[in-house]
Amino acid sequence: MNLVKLSKYFIFISFLIIATSCETTDVEEKVIKPEPVPKIIYTPEVEETVEESDEIVEHFKGVELFLNKSLNDLILKYGKVDFSKIESVYEFHRYNTDNCRIFIQNRSVDKTIINITIYNYKKNLFIETYSKDLCTDI
Repeated sequence: MNLVKLSKYFIFISFLIIATSCETTDVEEKVIKPEPVPKIIYTPEVEETVEESDEIVEHFKGVELFLNKSLNDLILKYGKVDFSKIESVYEFHRYNTDNCRIFIQNRSVDKTIINITIYNYKKNLFIETYSKDLCTDI
């Protein structure tokens, strides 16, 4: 009889352990995360396209003479640049023609031009002086 009583206690305690352990566990709810929305970090400004005539392309003649002069003088003569990147020490500017890009680098502090590079991207050629023949499709 002692064995029957002991087995009843064992079954009762086992049942209590199983019952309480099932009650204390929570069922995990599925959390549905929304799809990530792509953020637009940089939106470039829309560039206005201007048809270039012979007069506009011709007027870059002598651009290489502005080395060690003020950037403001260059902009007064040739107009607004097509692209600019301004950093803490240097600024980088670009004029576009049919076949060439004119790159201008200056110091940010005093706006003095320290480098002018003329590059014909169709022929993969660097040019020392601006030439209408090399920089136009005409």
